[in-house]
Amino acid sequence: MQETETETLDAPVVKKNKGGRPRKGAAPSAVAGPSFSDAQFNTLIQVLAAKTPENAQGGMDLAAIKTLLEGTAQVSAQAMQKAMKPENNEHPGKSVYSYPEGDVARPRPVLPYEFWWNNYPCHMFPETEHWRELELMGQVQPGEYTAIRRDGSLMAVSVVAERNANGTITKLSVTFPVTREDKYLIPPKAVVLYQLAHPGHPRQRFVEAMTEHLALMMGTDTPVGVGATATPIGV
Repeated sequence: MQETETETLDAPVVKKNKGGRPRKGAAPSAVAGPSFSDAQFNTLIQVLAAKTPENAQGGMDLAAIKTLLEGTAQVSAQAMQKAMKPENNEHPGKSVYSYPEGDVARPRPVLPYEFWWNNYPCHMFPETEHWRELELMGQVQPGEYTAIRRDGSLMAVSVVAERNANGTITKLSVTFPVTREDKYLIPPKAVVLYQLAHPGHPRQRFVEAMTEHLALMMGTDTPVGVGATATPIGV
């Protein structure tokens, strides 16, 4: 009786798997590798046994086997990539800043120089600039301007250019006075840029700029007013 009890105590204890999440540090489950489908396997067998002019007795056609295996590897690699990285690699790049067609079908304008907006480097963060803003940035010329604010008051705007030895603009800086108390009076950037790119009667240009801005914000993809025929960047 004593001998039986000793054997029972010394026997290894088998813990039951309670399921649930694996313990921290536990090895991950093995991922099954790529395998042949039934149709691919049958095709491989047929190729291996096929008779060719070079081998009348039958045997392996190495070129055919290579083609088959390469096709299988490609399909397996694509399936693995889709399982591990399912995002769309052909995203059209549509956003609130892009053209309606998306950045892939119609890339936004690229500024040919640095563009500073009251000391903010717009050229360093083009992904946060609307396509219309980028268009207008490329049309602004150096000079002193008068723009209209939201309340109808006038605002002096200065556009200063830096050029290289060939006279090409390398940096354009737009500055205007603004304080914390009256910053809400500053129109949207596209509205100010419109007034700078199309100088003329200030109040008329302000109305055109606001009309265009509201149309774009409401989903109209074509600018209105003189901006619709403005010269694009690089022309």
